Amino acid sequence: MTFKPMPILSVFTLVSLIILIVLGNWQYGRYSEKLNSAPEQQAQFSDVTVEIDTSNPGMAQQVYGIVDGEAVWRRYVPGRIDGQGDIVLVLWDATSGTAPVQLPISDTGPYLRRANVFTRPAHKTSMSSASSPEENQWYGFDSSKLLARLGYEQSNARVVEPDLITLRLAEDASRSRRTDNPYAFERPRDPLPPERHFGYALTWWGLGAGLLVVYLAFHHSQGRLKFKD
Repeated sequence: MTFKPMPILSVFTLVSLIILIVLGNWQYGRYSEKLNSAPEQQAQFSDVTVEIDTSNPGMAQQVYGIVDGEAVWRRYVPGRIDGQGDIVLVLWDATSGTAPVQLPISDTGPYLRRANVFTRPAHKTSMSSASSPEENQWYGFDSSKLLARLGYEQSNARVVEPDLITLRLAEDASRSRRTDNPYAFERPRDPLPPERHFGYALTWWGLGAGLLVVYLAFHHSQGRLKFKD
């Protein structure tokens, strides 16, 4: 076999190949990390009963989020754990799509889920869109502002986040599915599921393999790569 590589093309191909492999390895690392962290996070859940507070008529407050790589509106309603104590904000469900769907608090009912209860600090990034409190739409979570919109004067309210989130189609709320709730932890989990990272890893590695094949095929077509003398 004889091989006479083109210098510049070879350097470019080698650098590109290394970058693609590193990207693939990073995605596979994230895939493994998320798989290993799932059982530890699961252990935090317990059965939580909440009595939804309907004394202040109004609509659920909707907070923008990402679940399974899809844009959703998470719908929060006020309640009291076991019907006692301070008001908490309860994640009732979420709707898919860019436009939120209003949910009257009076349309909710008994709440018993496997859930985490914790205090979530106010959070909004500089890249977030402006919230519209008058339309019950929020692009960042702030329990004090959400409760104020609902007619309660309470700061640092705790939030009840179930282990599974119910996702409803915005066009037909009767159609729904349940999936892991990436917002169920004090330290928010990356909303991308582990399987996405594995798919991305295969993509990067596949591009690297394809680049190598094209590189060798090009040299073969130019007579620079011969398997027989």
